[in-house]
Amino acid sequence: MINHLKKYWIFLLIALIGVNYGGFCLLWESVGISDALEHVESEAVIRKLKHKDFLYTLVVDAVLILDFSLILFLLFMGGRKIVQLIIKK
Repeated sequence: MINHLKKYWIFLLIALIGVNYGGFCLLWESVGISDALEHVESEAVIRKLKHKDFLYTLVVDAVLILDFSLILFLLFMGGRKIVQLIIKK
C-alpha cells in the first residue's frame, strides 16, 4: 500500500485538490440556497431547495471527514517515523 502511495502520490494530491474544490463549490451553492429559502413562498420549491441543500451538506461533510482523516493519517505516519528515529538512536 505504501509503495503505491509513493508511486502515485501526485495523482492522489491532484484528486484530493479536485474533491476539495468541488466540496467548497457545493458549500458556496448551499449558502445561495439558504438565502433563496428566505424569499420563496411556494411549498414545492421550498421542499426542493431543502432537499438540494441536504444533499450538498452531505457531500461537504463527507469532504471534511476525508480531510480530517487524511490529517490524522499524516500525523500518525509522522509520529511513527519520529518514534523509529528515536528508537534507532
